[in-house]
Amino acid sequence: MIKKLFMKDHFTIPYGESHNYKLLISQWRDLCKVQGWKFKKFAMADGLPCYQVFSKGIKSANAFYLSAGIHGDEAGGSLALLSWANKRSSFLSKQPTLIYPCLNPWGLCQNSRSDRSGDDLNRQWNQPKSPVIQEIVKRSREMRFSLAINLHEDFDANGIYLYENPTANFKDNKATEILRAGKVHIPIDKRKKIEGRWSRNGIIRPSKSSLPKEGLPEAVFLQENIAERTFVWETPSEMDIRIRVKAHIAMLDEALGYTIS
Repeated sequence: MIKKLFMKDHFTIPYGESHNYKLLISQWRDLCKVQGWKFKKFAMADGLPCYQVFSKGIKSANAFYLSAGIHGDEAGGSLALLSWANKRSSFLSKQPTLIYPCLNPWGLCQNSRSDRSGDDLNRQWNQPKSPVIQEIVKRSREMRFSLAINLHEDFDANGIYLYENPTANFKDNKATEILRAGKVHIPIDKRKKIEGRWSRNGIIRPSKSSLPKEGLPEAVFLQENIAERTFVWETPSEMDIRIRVKAHIAMLDEALGYTIS
């Protein structure tokens, strides 16, 4: 039985437990056992195990890639991913999906953006140092995904916003629709420039010249013939974590095409 973190339709976070990695992983383990999903340790980092979840065989090119927790001070993403998977378990059991619940366990425990060595794990996907990133890079080169989503949070954001691959040739308004779903809970960040990049109604399509000089982010790595489409979105981490979780869930529903019947 899934423990006290789940109550009715929403995720209830016990006071002071949003950075409890052991509790987060125990919930994932229980959920996977109930649903028959594969739950596997794939690497050790800073003395802590890192896990992956397979909801179904992922050989299909229609598979999804979902990740959170690469920055340990952005706990809302990891909690939302767990809550969403619990709420949408029937959907996930039919859809091939690879999930990385928390890519920076030490950072989550310490409320730190970086890992124990002081490295930003989202700036090394071209030359990975972390065993976690090394393993994902190696495995991902043999996979193909129709959609990849990275859940993030930003401490100085004015609302929700997202990054979309600037070279993706899609004729829909999916980015706008994702933010529209999220703004039911959190307003859209309407600044013209966010993190030094031009933004339009909360949507950033970064040029190559604006990529971080420190190293390659996860999403850009995935855009290189691994994921057909990528989204990275951010919620303002200064807001109540319960509201951030709800916004993440709403945006996941919209991005992944989940329809409440």
